[in-house]
Amino acid sequence: MNAPLPLDPEAAVLALGLGFAASEGGPLIAMSESALADWQGTDTDDYDRACDASFGLIDVGASRALALDNPDSGAFVARPYGALIVRWVGGDDAAMLLTAAFAIPDESYEDVEGLLPHDGGRLVMFDAAERGPEHLAAASVTIELPAGRYGVRVCPLWEGPVAGVDGNSHDVIVQTIQLRKR
Repeated sequence: MNAPLPLDPEAAVLALGLGFAASEGGPLIAMSESALADWQGTDTDDYDRACDASFGLIDVGASRALALDNPDSGAFVARPYGALIVRWVGGDDAAMLLTAAFAIPDESYEDVEGLLPHDGGRLVMFDAAERGPEHLAAASVTIELPAGRYGVRVCPLWEGPVAGVDGNSHDVIVQTIQLRKR
């Protein structure tokens, strides 16, 4: 058995204020706040397009959004290169989840075709079934990001032991997505 990752001090601090977007069982979607008016969720074929995309970039009006293929909740974490989306697949608490996410080696990530455009301000992640203008009624999260185009890289799954604040080893399963400014 591998030795557990020690709890990351930065992860422990960030976890205190971390919010997670959730869905009712379908995919999450992440897009610039300015594109929300163009997302109609289940009122049109937008939700079906997010489901069909599995995981990847889809058109939303004149912009694009990132469809996240399963109902695992997700959080944004600011990083020097842009942002990290941390998907809660399995774990006891957010600090252990972030510890695992921060320890994933760069070679574990795969590039996703295309770039996610962002016109500045808030990037929003919410249940793809919701209409964009009503995203605040759902469990959503936001992050402030500079304007630009972001490369998307995914680590589909990381699983391993992480030491908790109790000093014991806990199994953690996480999916992470890097949004790297280009």
